[in-house]
Amino acid sequence: MPKRSAEVDGPRDSTEAEARSATPAAQPTKRGRATAPEHVTYQLQGGLRHVEPYDFDFTTHVKQRWVGRSILEVCACEFVAFPRHYYEASIAAGRVTVDGRRVQAEHVLRDGELIVHRAVRCRENPVLDRGPIQVVAETEELLVVSKPSSVPIHPCGSYRFNSLIAILRNQGTVEANATLHTTHRLDRLTSGLVLLAKTKSCARRVGAWFAANQIRKTYLARVKGRFDQLGTEVPGVTRVGDRVRVEGYISCVDRKVGKYKFAAEVVEGEDAKDAATEFEVVGMANDEECVVRCFPATGRTHQIRVHLLHLGFPIANDSCYGGELRDDGTLPLIPHVRQEAHLEASRPEEAQAATMHP
Repeated sequence: MPKRSAEVDGPRDSTEAEARSATPAAQPTKRGRATAPEHVTYQLQGGLRHVEPYDFDFTTHVKQRWVGRSILEVCACEFVAFPRHYYEASIAAGRVTVDGRRVQAEHVLRDGELIVHRAVRCRENPVLDRGPIQVVAETEELLVVSKPSSVPIHPCGSYRFNSLIAILRNQGTVEANATLHTTHRLDRLTSGLVLLAKTKSCARRVGAWFAANQIRKTYLARVKGRFDQLGTEVPGVTRVGDRVRVEGYISCVDRKVGKYKFAAEVVEGEDAKDAATEFEVVGMANDEECVVRCFPATGRTHQIRVHLLHLGFPIANDSCYGGELRDDGTLPLIPHVRQEAHLEASRPEEAQAATMHP
């Protein structure tokens, strides 16, 4: 059985902060990697998991497109988590170095140089905390967990210790030095089943299942409006029995904030990818909202959210794509879409491990 600490499993008082320490697995300094501190502290308060501020080293080698540009220009344009004036001060203070040396903001980058940025008192965004992350099933090679909404699977952007794998290490589900391999994507704002491989060979095998469509994903979404009022002539929309199919192209309209749009036909000059999803009604949530089951045929970023917006039935509290945030207790303040996964595999124990019934 997975190990769980009594501190994690014990009663939780949302009105008082609970401090907890975490010692993550060491992260080697490699191309595009970051050096994590040896020790951080969590604060669990009001249903949110906070990480106490810590120092952090971002490390990367100069990419070809950066060659000939100044260190300040590259930092300000490529790493937008901080404003330009922050990098000006950090370079002047020696917190941004090139090949281990302090440099001026005008330093022209050369191919292969090593850039290290030490972020002082780094702060992570809080994530939802609903108690220990549930382990749905486990085999010698595969770990299946139920990821909460708001939590990214792996460290990225401003999330490191508030990522799924780091939290699993902290709560004792896996050893601090254990390696887990991601086998598929699940958006940070989406809750649902995640398959984590314990070995590279298992990760390759599961990846092949996804590529061969042997793993089928199903999502549930609570949306605004009534599907029975869907118009009959919506571009890119057809009816397939009891289902509605949206098929067309998705492209990014704002990479800085990560927003996408749908078009029924290819738009010349846009870097669009084909995307298709089928939807069917599960039932009414109330007079103004319904629950739909979503069957993505492709796996594009924000695909389901964008397709639902195109249909005119956005996820109820997804303010990025037509929904609205509200704090009246009827919906969490983060878009909540549950994922079910059904796996047909040659190994029955892994097929069972990869099936979740909500």
